Amino acid sequence: MSNDIYARLRELAASAEARPEVMRPVLLRVITDLFVLHPRHTLEEIRLYEEMAGKLVPDADEASLTIVAQKLAQAADAPASVMKLVRERGGAAAREMFRIDTRIEWRELRQIAASGPGEHAAAIANRPDLDRELTKILSQRGERDIALALAANALAPLALDDLRLLIARGRDDADLARALLDRGDLSLDHLPLYLAADPMERARLIRLTRCASLAQAGRPDAAPLDRQLCLRLEASALRPDRASLALTMAEMLDCSPDCGRRLVEDESGDALTLAFIALGVPSEICARLLPVAFPPIALSREIFDRNLTLVASLPRRDANRIIGAITGGARSAATASYRAEARRRPLGEQLGMQADRPAFRDGKRRTIGDDSAG
Repeated sequence: MSNDIYARLRELAASAEARPEVMRPVLLRVITDLFVLHPRHTLEEIRLYEEMAGKLVPDADEASLTIVAQKLAQAADAPASVMKLVRERGGAAAREMFRIDTRIEWRELRQIAASGPGEHAAAIANRPDLDRELTKILSQRGERDIALALAANALAPLALDDLRLLIARGRDDADLARALLDRGDLSLDHLPLYLAADPMERARLIRLTRCASLAQAGRPDAAPLDRQLCLRLEASALRPDRASLALTMAEMLDCSPDCGRRLVEDESGDALTLAFIALGVPSEICARLLPVAFPPIALSREIFDRNLTLVASLPRRDANRIIGAITGGARSAATASYRAEARRRPLGEQLGMQADRPAFRDGKRRTIGDDSAG
């Protein structure tokens, strides 16, 4: 800015006294536009801008200040005092500074990322120049907005442990799951996000699971679900209220009711099919249950054939791995279902079931009920 222009702006500032709430924000934008018009400035120009902007920033409205912040953050020689004033105002303008300004010291960025206001940390999570240290700090924050911003930032260098931490949270957060899937480069670590994946991504996750289990090819799979549990599952599926099936699935898979509901209500039916396979429901019973438990299957030959093909081709151990990732359960679906059924039986019957099961104590094999074992 030349001294001549500066003199004219002084006159404008003087005339703005009559309507400061209207003219002062306009004046701030005008002098900022003039300042960023050139990439480099003399010391006198910087001083003049600093003097005027320092008086105008405190009275600027948020919309005007945000525009100013976006421009100043990209100006190489913007006065540090003005930048600080903008950040201290908070709001959208401060967020833009933390998102764009490359001159903020890394020490300050790390401090804000670790314990600063959540909105400022979320803005930092959007920066294109994040390093591994900052992404680790940000991934450990509990605020959802920070996790969403970090996941959506394709340039954020997420270490595997940090990615897994976000994926664990994305299991129950569809928006976060979708942002993580959109980063691409799917791996087995993404299995917990199966319900949020599109058809191509689901197919990819199933292929990855099958490739990972090739070492077990030829080994016998677990025994099918017993008749009593199949009948109980079928009774729940036949009820008009689908909530009953969701609760039964949650109990048999040892997962939360919300997770059971999401498996039952999944739009493609794939998740419910995977759950049936994981539980060990025989294929002929799957063919009967699926159209009842998921009515759209009965209306589409394509969906019906796709799900039955999955039943016929996917080993139970692979379905178990996927369902275990979706539900967050550590045990297999089969083990969970048998334990859930055992809890429903009288105590005496439970003990009778265990009478012939081998157990170990102090490294010695014994049978439950054998007092001689100590």
